[in-house]
Amino acid sequence: MTHSTDTTFLNIENAAHGGAFGKNPIPEPTEAQCKAGNYKMGRVSFQGLSIAIEQPRGTYRTGIDSKTGKRWTSRMAAHYGYISGTKGADGDGVDCFVGPYPQSEIAYAINQYIDGRFDEHKIMLAFPDEETARNAYLHSHERGWKGLKSIIPLSINQLKWWLKHGNKSQPIKLENLPPEGLEAMTRKVHWDENAQPYNATIDQVLYEIRQSDSGENLLLDAVRIDEIIADSDGILALDALVTPYIKLQRKMEVLQGVMERMGTGIKPVAMQITEPFKQFGVANVAVVYELSDGQTVSIYFHNPDATPAKLSPNDDVISYKWLLNKKDITIVVAPERGEDLNVREVARRILKLAEKNSPAFARANSKRADRMQNIQSLKDEIVVLEAELKSAQNELEIAKVAAEDRKPVPRQPEADNADKTGEQPTDNQRAVEVALNPTSPEDYAKIMADSELQLKYQDDLDALFQERIVAVNNALMAANWSHPGGNKQILSKLIGEDSMGSGLVYSVTRDFAQVGAGKNVVGVTYSLSHTVGHGVNAKMSEFTLLRDDLSKTPEQLAAEIDSVAVPIPSNSTELNPDAAEIEAESEDMKAAREFLKSVVDGDKDKDDLMALLDKIEASANAIIEAGKGEDYDSLIGAAAEKWAALDQQVNG
Repeated sequence: MTHSTDTTFLNIENAAHGGAFGKNPIPEPTEAQCKAGNYKMGRVSFQGLSIAIEQPRGTYRTGIDSKTGKRWTSRMAAHYGYISGTKGADGDGVDCFVGPYPQSEIAYAINQYIDGRFDEHKIMLAFPDEETARNAYLHSHERGWKGLKSIIPLSINQLKWWLKHGNKSQPIKLENLPPEGLEAMTRKVHWDENAQPYNATIDQVLYEIRQSDSGENLLLDAVRIDEIIADSDGILALDALVTPYIKLQRKMEVLQGVMERMGTGIKPVAMQITEPFKQFGVANVAVVYELSDGQTVSIYFHNPDATPAKLSPNDDVISYKWLLNKKDITIVVAPERGEDLNVREVARRILKLAEKNSPAFARANSKRADRMQNIQSLKDEIVVLEAELKSAQNELEIAKVAAEDRKPVPRQPEADNADKTGEQPTDNQRAVEVALNPTSPEDYAKIMADSELQLKYQDDLDALFQERIVAVNNALMAANWSHPGGNKQILSKLIGEDSMGSGLVYSVTRDFAQVGAGKNVVGVTYSLSHTVGHGVNAKMSEFTLLRDDLSKTPEQLAAEIDSVAVPIPSNSTELNPDAAEIEAESEDMKAAREFLKSVVDGDKDKDDLMALLDKIEASANAIIEAGKGEDYDSLIGAAAEKWAALDQQVNG
């Protein structure tokens, strides 16, 4: 990240966090103080405009809808406040958002409508382009917000003219604004074919232009190269986690190691860093950690320097958003009272949230599996159709080549000399010269024994196996195999499931033999395994490999895979807990289990929902403390879902 003497960005950031909602020890104002505007705000001068910042970027603005009586909460995507000394349509100062790009000389005025009628204006300052301004406004409201009727770009001088002379009770329209640079002029200038103004002299027009200079004498001040360079620098941003882009990989590996040590129930198992991308006009990069239970933790970094659309190795990238799965948890891991958190504290907080969320995440994804299976079936059908098209195209090309091969080829002198000397072509040369049928098991075996033949027939084999893979997949799904969690690379089948969710799980994955620059598939091997039990008691078998050598139809191959899935005998102790174990339960354990079951069965009164929720939580804690939390996770979850349904019935 580059720095310069231009401290505009730093001044804005300091002002934003100098108010009552900033990162400082000042107590947050009460709701009454917020409504009256009677609390400390950050104040800064921006391009001649006096700005009062009420809410810094990333904080939450809340209130009560006067029509519905319901409370609303919005996270600010940019600093939010108003332009001091102005009066908007609502009688207060004209509202504004301040973005991360103070070099911008263009403002964007949003005409906000409510229930089909004009409400008020929102002025977007310090944004690099219209799209960024639009997104900052929309992302500062609840999803589906329809208030943005239109957005009008205007220069800072046009904005100043409108703030002084414009009608605040009506939407801003371009035709009602003076031309850029001529804000002080009271009439439009028309020119003739000799470049002379009608009904005026050049001196008069030039005088009016100078009058529109707002006292800054811009017309009399020549620009210098060093000023242009200075205007492109000078941004300093402070946030929770800062690192040079070139060191991001190492920094994220360190954070992963810390999370692994801090985790108890779940841990990170993989990490990915995206390629740089542009968002809100600024270069971004995201880091995604995959946890052992399938959840994800994501960190967004941006580079809001003088070149926001470009990311260099030595640029600093700054974390500004943290997600658990798709939920923004930035407020949990953000700096407190202006101080950055260390990575150990960040890891601890995130994993606490993830572990608490894990049971609900597992339940939601098991329900989602059926929906994903339907979607996957449609995708598989598309793959089959595409494979058929590719196969037909390949057959057409083969036919063309065969037609060319049937043409008589003049005998070459080298071949005559070879005959005379008694030299014969090698076996590999004969194999290349003789056309093979890649769909034949015998010819396929010859092809797989020769790397040159694999390259020659790679397109044919790729089309063939793409079709066979889909056919095997469909046949297995028809035999009650499924894609766990929507992962189309794995198929699994549960045999002998009991009330505790334990059983024998068979899994099959595919390994591909690929050749060529395009990584065409020339062979497939199915790896089969099975797991008995669940949780920490789960036991996995060795892998069994089954290679598709084309000697069987896809349906026969699927049947052979399915035949491995043999049910466990009903008297298996791993599926049926010992009755003595149930008898050995403590009275508290039995009472907790029976209470949760009565909730699920609908036997509990819904008059006092909060008391019922407390009893559910106490019963769940009793089961967990007895070391049976994992065994009865589904029962606990079902009781919680039953309470949520009761709450929905009562409170809507």
